[in-house]
Amino acid sequence: MNNPNQSEADPVSAERLPQIAEMIADGEIPIPVDWPDSHLHPLLDLVHAARRRRLVHFIARTIASEIRREARRREQSDVT
Repeated sequence: MNNPNQSEADPVSAERLPQIAEMIADGEIPIPVDWPDSHLHPLLDLVHAARRRRLVHFIARTIASEIRREARRREQSDVT
């Protein structure tokens, strides 16, 4: 397997960028600051998208949980 922190002389393939972006978003590997801008910028765009997607899902789950909790409270108060 290639090292995700490859140097400019050994650029990563475009097929691996999403996988590497997810690993960075997970905190498994650092951002490869030694990559050329032509590879680094698309990678960072994918990292930002992954983090944004995770944040949106977290917020949506939190809101859904609060809605369910409030619905249960209303049901319980209607019963008593």
